[in-house]
Amino acid sequence: MLRVRLMGLLVLALVLTQGCVVSRGTLGEPLREEAITQIKKGVSTTSEVVALMGAPERIVRGNEREIFHYYYYDGKSPALLLLIVNIMRMEVKSDNLYVFFGRNGLVEEVLYSKRTPNVQFKLWPFGD
Repeated sequence: MLRVRLMGLLVLALVLTQGCVVSRGTLGEPLREEAITQIKKGVSTTSEVVALMGAPERIVRGNEREIFHYYYYDGKSPALLLLIVNIMRMEVKSDNLYVFFGRNGLVEEVLYSKRTPNVQFKLWPFGD
């Protein structure tokens, strides 16, 4: 009888220690498209860009020029935790904004990519 109870407790413990986990994380602030459209080539200055977008995440300097880099990362990660095998997959995508300033301090180029709306929860770890 004791052996049956121990087996029952063991089975119950194994069943209760299995499960699913879903996590999500972000890094940075979402980039506001209405602010990005107000940045004008040859017109906007560094201080105007900072007023619109806030302080950049990264500033790259070279050849008497500056590049302001703004980013936002979004990640989703489901996991299935089983007794023998664990399955986990993480998908991370980012929105990036690069603002290039010339020697005169005016915007020369604005590059923007938005990929975070396509982040999905995908559990199957092999391929798409």
